[in-house]
Amino acid sequence: MINYRTHSVEELATDEMFRRWVIDPTPELHCFWSQWIRENPDRLQTVNLAKELVTSVQGMYSDQLTSEMMRQEISEIVRLAAERRDTNTWRIYLPAIWRVAAAFVLISGLSLAYYNARHLPKNVETAQKMPAIPAPLMQVSSNNDREVMTVLLSDNTVVTLSKGSSITYPAVFNGSERRVSLRGEAFFDVSRNEQQPFVVYTGETVTRVLGTSFRIKAFDQDKTELIAVKTGKVSVFAKKEYEKASTKPDAKIPGVILTPNQQVVYIRKESRLERGAVSQRAMLVESIADRAQLFDDKPVTDVLVSLEKLYGIAIRYDKELLSKCRINAQFDDENLKQRMNAICQAIGASYDIVDGQLVITARGCN
Repeated sequence: MINYRTHSVEELATDEMFRRWVIDPTPELHCFWSQWIRENPDRLQTVNLAKELVTSVQGMYSDQLTSEMMRQEISEIVRLAAERRDTNTWRIYLPAIWRVAAAFVLISGLSLAYYNARHLPKNVETAQKMPAIPAPLMQVSSNNDREVMTVLLSDNTVVTLSKGSSITYPAVFNGSERRVSLRGEAFFDVSRNEQQPFVVYTGETVTRVLGTSFRIKAFDQDKTELIAVKTGKVSVFAKKEYEKASTKPDAKIPGVILTPNQQVVYIRKESRLERGAVSQRAMLVESIADRAQLFDDKPVTDVLVSLEKLYGIAIRYDKELLSKCRINAQFDDENLKQRMNAICQAIGASYDIVDGQLVITARGCN
């Protein structure tokens, strides 16, 4: 058995078993690494940094990435980060793990510059449209072949990503805003936080909310971008106007405010926002996929397994503790949060989102 305790960030990121757990986890891999982290909590920082590195490189190449390419890219990124880190005289006063973290603060910029230098001249136009978000540790989730894909964010926001779309987001939201970047189409079910607005950047627009549900459709090849609101209140701005006003204190940003069943279309050629009623009701549905479920006196563990398969997510819980819990439930149009709330209420439990997984805390059933 490999002694992963001695592995550096780079060694973990290039380990085949570790990479498969990050990119395409199986129940066995999830069980192994979850148990390993519980037994080695002091190595969590190294694990998280290695995960960030794997997902960043994976996002660059999507399905074209081979194991050898992954090793080469990670080695080059670490080398570049080390060179930058070595120019800072203060590094010698920091503990080793802080030096690694400091280097990784540079990785998003370094990896992007390295990737641009080697690959982007062939597609400069696309690169210019890609919204930039100033965050040190970013994750990229891309839906290349599934009908829809569920992405769980650290603030309990659930994103339903359409095929051919990708979202860039921080592992943990810090600062005054929760910023993400979207290419393509997604339905957002945003957890409310009045102190930390949720902001979605696309190619031409910025959408700002406190906590609501809405859909954004903004594919690069389309002539328009569309934002449709299901619940709550949403503010939408032209990206150029938003960024220009953000540099001026107390500046009023021109935009539109949407309420339920309203939409706005940004006409790219005219640089204009056009508000109206939602024209297609399908825009207000979390997923076009059929997600009806019926459970008749079923063990809650079976229900959770069914949810994992339906949404393509991981749910962590104590199987022995919940072994005696049974529920009756029927779900049709309910979203993932509503289903989880109903299940947890039935068994006296609660849940949270940790590292892109649902984690259930429960007392068990008699």
